[in-house]
Amino acid sequence: MMALLALLATTPAASEPQWVTARIQDRDAVASFLSWDYSSVILRATCRNQDVVIDYYGDDVVPRDAPKATLYVDGAAFDMRRVGVAQYVLGASGITALRRGQSVEFDAPNEMGEPWRLGEAAALKTLAATCSGNGK
Repeated sequence: MMALLALLATTPAASEPQWVTARIQDRDAVASFLSWDYSSVILRATCRNQDVVIDYYGDDVVPRDAPKATLYVDGAAFDMRRVGVAQYVLGASGITALRRGQSVEFDAPNEMGEPWRLGEAAALKTLAATCSGNGK
């Protein structure tokens, strides 16, 4: 429900329309990646204690307890630590790579059996900078 409320409060960037950003209760930054037809949230990234935490919602056909997830930045793999049901934390090396990366993919179980192509993921980069205290 909170993800939906956040999405209603923001306009996606023209260059990456599947990414939307907002603040939950005018406080906590959130970046969400939508399905190709904008009908559902695939993942939502938030800050938690200076960590980037990704909640993976999948495409409603995968179990919520996906055992692992990997973020690929320009082809380099960064395994994410599972911290809850379909919740993953991106480590410091992944955040560093993300800041400089041009192509981002999120690999978690889904119907197609392929990573989610997140594009340049400017919204995720901005969120990561905010989490680590380097945001604008």
